[in-house]
Amino acid sequence: MPKKQNVEAHAKEDLYENCLSEIYFSNDFKAERNLLAAVLARAICDAFGSADVEKHVRRTARQWIFGSNDPSKPFSFEWVCNSLEIDPFELRRMLRNYELDPKLFEDKFSLLK
Repeated sequence: MPKKQNVEAHAKEDLYENCLSEIYFSNDFKAERNLLAAVLARAICDAFGSADVEKHVRRTARQWIFGSNDPSKPFSFEWVCNSLEIDPFELRRMLRNYELDPKLFEDKFSLLK
């Protein structure tokens, strides 16, 4: 690559990185938080929702919620919870208690339906 093109490529990369850093450091992440909240809500609905959910969807959602996962892996259950400032262990505990007595938690999960 000629020297001029190399300099231009680095300048474009620097501009791109500066733009990204501006977006991520100046933005309150509302759109991203909404997306993550929707992912979490969908998984909870699939895992504990109506009987219309296919068995493999329910099983996959429960595996995502209750299975072991890496909190540093993007879109893992723990990563999503941490990004939303939700304690993943407490949420799992609540969901297990929900299985034991769904009526006790209906008001808390009504927003997810």
